[in-house]
Amino acid sequence: MSTTLIIVGIIAVVLAFIWATYNSLVKLREMVRGAWADIDVQLKKRYDLLPDLVETARKATAVDEDILTKVTELRSKAMEEATKNASPQERAKVEGQISSMMRDIKVQVEAYPDIKSHAELNNLMEKVTDIEEKIAYARRYYNGVVKEYNTKLKVFPNVLFASLLGFKEEDFFAASEEEREDVKVDLSKKDKEKDKGEKE
Repeated sequence: MSTTLIIVGIIAVVLAFIWATYNSLVKLREMVRGAWADIDVQLKKRYDLLPDLVETARKATAVDEDILTKVTELRSKAMEEATKNASPQERAKVEGQISSMMRDIKVQVEAYPDIKSHAELNNLMEKVTDIEEKIAYARRYYNGVVKEYNTKLKVFPNVLFASLLGFKEEDFFAASEEEREDVKVDLSKKDKEKDKGEKE
């Protein structure tokens, strides 16, 4: 009788542990999904702003046309990946490139006083900068939650049954070191082209 009670007690403890662990993993997984949804909202806001930014920047002759063309291409690619529900890791590649391009446009706008005086472009750049900051904040929070969730999946004894319960690791939303590198903008070249145009 006592042996039976011990066995039943052990089973009850194991089941209680699995139940508690399952609930905590579900909670963390939902936090990951919620954090990703916050990033997605900000990315879509950026997509909406980019056409106006590119069109307005094209009117400012000092802004590199190659960068504006690349931004348009990347936006299309990013929206396509969003539509097909690509993983955060896959989307981070193109989103990191867009962020890099945004920094390059900002550098060019700040380098030319006559462009900075363009009120519409200035306003759009401020909006994009605000969204970039929100994306960065949302990314840090998301990656923090993913790290906590993935770690919980790997620790013992969770690792023994987490996959059996349908849990799997989530991707981080982070660009590679290569993708984080800024595109080099040769302002001296553009100055020479501008001077040449003025002489002509």
